[in-house]
Amino acid sequence: MPQIVDLSMPIESHPRDPTFEGVKLTDHETGGDQIWRALFIPPKAPLRKKLTGLWRYMRASRTANRHSFPGGKFLSNEVFSISVHCGTHLDAPYHFGPVCEGKPARRINEVPLEWCFGHGVVLDLTYKGLKTAITVSDLQDALARMQYELQPMDIILIRTDSDKLWPRPEYFSAHPGMTEEATQWLVERGIKVIGIDTNGFDLPFMEMVQTYLSTKNSQVLWPAHMYGRTREYIHMERLANLDRLPRSHGFQVACFPVAIRDAGAAWVRAVAIV
Repeated sequence: MPQIVDLSMPIESHPRDPTFEGVKLTDHETGGDQIWRALFIPPKAPLRKKLTGLWRYMRASRTANRHSFPGGKFLSNEVFSISVHCGTHLDAPYHFGPVCEGKPARRINEVPLEWCFGHGVVLDLTYKGLKTAITVSDLQDALARMQYELQPMDIILIRTDSDKLWPRPEYFSAHPGMTEEATQWLVERGIKVIGIDTNGFDLPFMEMVQTYLSTKNSQVLWPAHMYGRTREYIHMERLANLDRLPRSHGFQVACFPVAIRDAGAAWVRAVAIV
């Protein structure tokens, strides 16, 4: 049997996470009452004519409640209000811009699924300090230490161990980030999917904003994301548990995104199959 390593961070509510807006939880008891109340409410047009007889019958009986279900329990339900960038997720080319390589950028439901299953390669950059940029040299040095040569369509996983900071403020404000040059270097070698265990792919939000305000240079704003307007690639953010992988390569990665029509990103349950 293969070993399955979960590389995903669960979606959960936290006041520091701006991508999570709210959740409505319905437990088994509450759900049992709600379903019957919904059936007792008069139907609205155009269902009124079709359901009026059934509604009148149920309203007259009014004997149904949560205890009508086996064990006095119905079904749970959860309604989450979250961004597609909450939890471990995959950014499609459309997230980076409306056009990529001179063509309309692909939405998340248009990303080729063949990209999302392949040979995984972990680059150990855990030595990188807080708020530091990941350079081409960092990638080359990591590969040299592994004695590994990149192959087209490898799925690259950048390990910084920033997932261990969750949910401290540093998780959002102090992680390392990819540079445009490092992203370009990987994509030019046939890489389509790059993942990282940080809150964002670039440097932290406020680091980029502060640099821009002092320099007025727009090139410092989300440079790795913006590169996705020039060459087509996709990346994962908020990976986790890269330290649990037993080796740096020689395993498979599956990272299929949820098919959300017209969205620029989607949640993904990324796993390594060793």
